[in-house]
Amino acid sequence: MLVHRGLVPAQPDNAMRAWIGNARALLLCVCIAAVGVAGGFLLPLIGAPLIAIALGVAIANAAPLFVKARATSISHIGRFCLKGGIVLLGASLDLGNIVRTGAGSLPLLAATMVSGLVCALWLGKGLGIDWRLRCLIGIGTTICGGSAIAALAPVIRAKAEDIAYSITVVFFFNMAAVVSFPALGHLLHLSDNGFGVWAGTAVNDTSAVVAAGFAFSQAAGTIATIVKLTRTTLIIPLVLGFGLVLPFVVRDEIIARQTLARRVYDAVPAFIILFVLAAAANTAGLMGTHAMQVQLLGRLTMVVALAGVGLQGHWRAFAGAGARPLALGLATWFVVALSSLAVQALTHVL
Repeated sequence: MLVHRGLVPAQPDNAMRAWIGNARALLLCVCIAAVGVAGGFLLPLIGAPLIAIALGVAIANAAPLFVKARATSISHIGRFCLKGGIVLLGASLDLGNIVRTGAGSLPLLAATMVSGLVCALWLGKGLGIDWRLRCLIGIGTTICGGSAIAALAPVIRAKAEDIAYSITVVFFFNMAAVVSFPALGHLLHLSDNGFGVWAGTAVNDTSAVVAAGFAFSQAAGTIATIVKLTRTTLIIPLVLGFGLVLPFVVRDEIIARQTLARRVYDAVPAFIILFVLAAAANTAGLMGTHAMQVQLLGRLTMVVALAGVGLQGHWRAFAGAGARPLALGLATWFVVALSSLAVQALTHVL
């Protein structure tokens, strides 16, 4: 049977098919994120990020063939939104104000971060946890939860399952902190300043820091927020450090083959540079009155990204990881919280 030219519809080329696939994946992630945001209002202690991940994982396992057919597009959308969300969040930071008000907390932050990262990397190795998951849990616990995990993940070539599991571990202890920290603070008779610094250094996510801080007192909430913002800016040097040091301490052929120049280039990904530029623009007043709207857009973009991360998670990966990453997250969180209190006690801040 002959087919006359022009009578058969032209098939879309690869670029068009990829664009259509990405658009469908984005729509799916946005729908999941919308449900996550709505659920976050009803269950604020859990929050939209964790709900979006949970929904994504549930869909990935309930309809594996549907998700597998869109796996490549979902992966692209997840990575793009993770990076875009970080850049947008940077537009709400005032670098000058953070440096001025948070400089006093830097020694304490250094102590808690070093102790937390050492615990995560050393204890995680003893528990037989993959080095990438150890790094993600360590930086997520010591810096700022999902944002730090999102920033580090592309640098160390982390798997989607590792990202999903580490964020789940971090957010689990976020919920525990919101409930337990104010009560513990009163039990320990901490001052507003002492509790604010403690919450700012030992609670992971910014929303959880704010919730725990203001649950203790107005003054503690303000101090906790300032310390947390200072802590957030340390994403950049830590990500750079990981990118430069990892080739010398891990056995990864892809990373090990890279030249020093390539490692430096990979350690300063474009989205980190854009993050700094966005924060500098806000500091210079270029954002005007739109900084909060940009911050909200950044948070929503992160939720969309985490929906994509969840869609790449499978029960087999979580079951294979077992309880060891959860135990590592608990130990790291405990070390960070305890070291913060210890340093404050030694410096008479409490």
